[in-house]
Amino acid sequence: MMDEGMIFVLVILFAFVLPIVFIGMWTGHKKDMAKMNIELGKSEKQNMLNEFSAIKKRLEVLEAIVTDKKYQLNEEFNSLNQNDSHIN
Repeated sequence: MMDEGMIFVLVILFAFVLPIVFIGMWTGHKKDMAKMNIELGKSEKQNMLNEFSAIKKRLEVLEAIVTDKKYQLNEEFNSLNQNDSHIN
């Protein structure tokens, strides 16, 4: 049989110590999850920056092609050829 001292210790253990331990574990878990979300956010941001950089490079290439005089001359020839074929 348990004496009163042992019962008192068990009551204190279950009433105060275990909840504090569980709250500490839960808080630690929440902190770890928040840290993982921040790291994921950084990774997503870097992916978006890389994609933006690639799109910017492609746009620069397209601008160079379109503003090239040879390209413009070819477009004018094509336009004239299409107009001639519609007239005939």
